[in-house]
Amino acid sequence: MEAAINIDRLVQAFNAIKDARTVRRHAWEAEDLALEQDQDKIKLVMLDTLNRLGGKSIATDHGTIYRTEKIRPSAADWNVVYDWIIADPDRFEVLEKRLKAVFVKQYMEDNAGAAPPGVNVHREYEVAVRRANTAPQSSPET
Repeated sequence: MEAAINIDRLVQAFNAIKDARTVRRHAWEAEDLALEQDQDKIKLVMLDTLNRLGGKSIATDHGTIYRTEKIRPSAADWNVVYDWIIADPDRFEVLEKRLKAVFVKQYMEDNAGAAPPGVNVHREYEVAVRRANTAPQSSPET
């Protein structure tokens, strides 16, 4: 005969594992952040050295450092950007290709469950666990 499943004990175990993972993740994140900050300090010294020497790269026995350029574009005026994109359909590539789930969900709620034209909605279900607000009273084990 199959033993009865004690859902409360499963929730308790789930929460204990979640808490342990959180503690470990925070410890790892703190340690990783400190290491990343050390690397950033070293990068600044190396970039300063490249700039002072007027060089683009320096090769050493342990590796090569080189200067790269990153850009971070942002729209100053979205209407102007949209007009520019519409003028040449090849420019649609400038946009990221994804849909905002919150918008689609609200649209579907406002339109009797219908998705926006041309949009597929994939649904999946997963279990979520909400921690009790107060500690439960002890009860006999089942």
